[in-house]
Amino acid sequence: MLTPDQLDEAYTAACRAMGGADAQGQALFLARLALLLMKEVGDAKRIAVAIEAARAGATAS
Repeated sequence: MLTPDQLDEAYTAACRAMGGADAQGQALFLARLALLLMKEVGDAKRIAVAIEAARAGATAS
């Protein structure tokens, strides 16, 4: 598990990697990153839980 500092560093690296990209480029980067991370996780149940958590967070008011 990542420490808070490691998570912050990873998030910052992802943000920097998207720097200068337009909205379509950012969406493509995030989609590719998600697929690569799903492959790394390698557990369909954990991936499904994460997808649901992301969906719930995206629709929360």
